[in-house]
Amino acid sequence: MAQAWIVRAGRDDNYDALALDKHLIAVGWSAAGDLTGTVSPVEIKDRVRAAYPDVEGRAVENFAIQLIAFRSRMAVGDVVLFLRATSPDVAIGKVVGPYEYRTDLPSGIRHARAVSWSRTDVPRASVEREVLALPSLTTVYRINQADSIARLERLLGSTAPMLVLPEEPVNAAERDHDVAPFTNLKRNLNYARSLATAGQHLAQLKVGAFEVSDVFRAAWVQSVAALDHWVRQEVRARMLKLVAQPSVQKPKAFATFQMALGLVEQVQLGTKTLVDALDQQLRDQGHLVYQNPDKIREGFALVHDVKGFWDRVAQVLTQQGGDGVSFTGKEVQDQLRQIVQRRHKIAHEYDDDPDNPTGKRPIDGAETTRTIDYIEQVAAAILDVLNSASDHPTG
Repeated sequence: MAQAWIVRAGRDDNYDALALDKHLIAVGWSAAGDLTGTVSPVEIKDRVRAAYPDVEGRAVENFAIQLIAFRSRMAVGDVVLFLRATSPDVAIGKVVGPYEYRTDLPSGIRHARAVSWSRTDVPRASVEREVLALPSLTTVYRINQADSIARLERLLGSTAPMLVLPEEPVNAAERDHDVAPFTNLKRNLNYARSLATAGQHLAQLKVGAFEVSDVFRAAWVQSVAALDHWVRQEVRARMLKLVAQPSVQKPKAFATFQMALGLVEQVQLGTKTLVDALDQQLRDQGHLVYQNPDKIREGFALVHDVKGFWDRVAQVLTQQGGDGVSFTGKEVQDQLRQIVQRRHKIAHEYDDDPDNPTGKRPIDGAETTRTIDYIEQVAAAILDVLNSASDHPTG
């Protein structure tokens, strides 16, 4: 049986058209050079380390593992799911050529393989299980489940139109207590992508009964709500873990966290544990909003040192991509603020167009997809920062 892979689009807006028009997939880390004659995984790792001396060790190892998979383990006949950057739909095809180092491609993406694309309109919701398994900062990922591979091969031969209605997102009551916060985030963002897919397909049908662009606006609002919900869940989970470890040194903000006197009395009387009391306090503060970058940083200050927080997030985003696209902490914050401000315009001001008082600001599936992907990758970079500092949570 053939293997199956997921490849994430590069962050250049032109990547989608390049991959589909030239019938290929390409990945970053071009500074490692042409790997055509480099077969040994050890050689590839050495090339990557030498090419990226200033990149943090874990990121370099991640680069090397993905390049080894792309160069040596991906094979002709394998199935590829291509997560597009400018559409909520997924492309699916088969690898039809060996590894190449293409100097005719943009400098950030030179490692390439030829692909025969069968479909470019597969809704993400129809491959949700596979996409949920993909780490959010990973570009090349092998699908291991035999039933998934068989299903994808069947999908290759299908020509029927596909419109998958979105499932309900995880609600604010946090009903999935046993699910990791980031898994809930990915599910909720996939719901937003499904809304964007529905909007895109409805636009193609030229539905005139309502304004189809409002479906994209709903997806935008949902994606910001997903970020807010994730920060709340993540902070809660980490605070409860800290309070259950009396001997662990705590961040300064944690030490000054205020709890209602009624809950303190219940702890003193033995009717509640400190963990339960803190959990109740956090639930009672459900009105707090974690959307603005300053508020997100403030929330995570309760569980970690946040000195240089957004600069560290930007460094992860820059290094994990390997495609030559760099970020600064200020740029990450500014982009998030713009996304949140657009959400507020949609929710509270009808998303009115300042240049056209009688109309709304333009919005489409490509812009919405880029926004959802950006939120997921920023959240994944935040998680990487938190986890890499997990042994040193104080601040």
